[in-house]
Amino acid sequence: MPPAIPPVSPPALPDAQPSTPVAFREVELKLHAASPDLARVASLPGLLALADGPATTQRLRTAYFDTPDLKLAANGVALRVRQEGDRFIQTLKTVNSASPGDSAAVAVRREWEWIVAGEAVDIGVLSDPGVAGLVPAAALDALDCLFITDFRRTTLLLRPDTLTAVELAVDDGAVYAGGNSLPVGEVELELKAGKVASLFDLALTLQAAIPMRIGTESKAEAGLRLVTGKAPGPVEAEPLGLSPLTTVAEAYRHILRQALRQFLANESCALAGGDVEGLHRMRVALRRLRIAHRFFAPLVASPEADRLVEESRALAKRLGPARGWDVLMSGVIDPLIANPKTAAGIDPTALERLASLARTAGAGPAREAVAAILAPGCTTMVLALAAWLEHGRWMSEADGDRRAALSAPVTTLAGSWLSARMAKLGKTAKPPEDAKARDKLRRRLRTLRYTADFFRGLYPEAATLPFFAALEPLQAALDADQDAVTGARMLGSLKGPDQKTIAAVAAWMDRQSDKRRKALPDLWKRFRAVPPFWS
Repeated sequence: MPPAIPPVSPPALPDAQPSTPVAFREVELKLHAASPDLARVASLPGLLALADGPATTQRLRTAYFDTPDLKLAANGVALRVRQEGDRFIQTLKTVNSASPGDSAAVAVRREWEWIVAGEAVDIGVLSDPGVAGLVPAAALDALDCLFITDFRRTTLLLRPDTLTAVELAVDDGAVYAGGNSLPVGEVELELKAGKVASLFDLALTLQAAIPMRIGTESKAEAGLRLVTGKAPGPVEAEPLGLSPLTTVAEAYRHILRQALRQFLANESCALAGGDVEGLHRMRVALRRLRIAHRFFAPLVASPEADRLVEESRALAKRLGPARGWDVLMSGVIDPLIANPKTAAGIDPTALERLASLARTAGAGPAREAVAAILAPGCTTMVLALAAWLEHGRWMSEADGDRRAALSAPVTTLAGSWLSARMAKLGKTAKPPEDAKARDKLRRRLRTLRYTADFFRGLYPEAATLPFFAALEPLQAALDADQDAVTGARMLGSLKGPDQKTIAAVAAWMDRQSDKRRKALPDLWKRFRAVPPFWS
């Protein structure tokens, strides 16, 4: 167990002030590995060949501070005091502050450090003008140590070339909060000098020797999860931030980075298994990646990228069945169990039996989805695609015509791409009656929506809002319609349920579907009446 939790100290006197804060911009890539594998990392021949000096090992004990109601976390910062040998370093660090232009899988954070007298956090230095506003004044008197990390860190400085320096840190230990703990087993690659692509190259070298998984959660975030007991939730994709000045190459890089980031950000939620949206948004991220690549592929002209994007399609297919069972449970069976009035006429015992059978049927696909996410091939695909994207040889080595096209403003292509997707919808006055035709329309609308979302930053926001306001409810209704078709098929595949209960649940689903289908013509008419914002 770690030592006792340290106190909070009052502001230091003027003649005893700690050192002036040192500000850093931290750029790192984190990988998780099993504890038995961690000991092998620093001695891998492929890394030792790049090492500048021997590895060093030290024990690091770190206390993390916040208010009981987590004011600092809400403000996007973490405050800690770390003991390194005889020194105590107080650090204020932003959490997950990467901008839309930063690389996927790479955390970019700002941090400020002070040398302090001991383990207790010194609130006096937090009034320094360099960090003003990051720590709410109301939080200063309520700070307390909420959790501690205690681990052994082995570091190795790597120099892949004369312009690049990367610090590799292997951390093996735990996070402690009260009587609970979480293991810490990770490898951090921090860029000291050089290009971000070097982090991915080194990560691929590690991944080839030891199976690892990309980590997106900081130790501060892991500690807060332990303190609060909250499972990871789904994460929305951040705005792309394209502008009329964005080139074709920049737009392609930004869109793929965003898709990879959204995929990784929802991994923890999907693996926790408590929220179906995590898995759904991972699949959405991969779909957005594929759709974007399809537009840009003729200009990029890279068989390597084509292969990696195709691998993402195969991964998405492995996630699909689990999503279907989750939707059936969360959207149909669980609401019926929770609301006896809605389930009037359905035997409660038979309904519970049906739920048990559905959970059992969905357990296999859920295990398959988890296995697909945890498989080394998933990590390798993400790292390889990110490395390819960041190296940028698809741009630097392009021939004259392609380079000119990639260097042009993306506005020269976005409008025609959007118009082409719009034309795919046809000119029908109302949505089709046939289920297969409705699903085809749904898929085309989905592609249009993603494409419009990619490029909405190129146009005035006020012009885009009516289009999305009309498109989103139409797409949601068609998605729900298709979920009902899939759910009915899954119900029919169950072995052993009471057929009367199956029929009653299917009838309830049909009634919901009928309501949605009756609303479709008006939703379609409303959507068709809105002028495309790119026209």
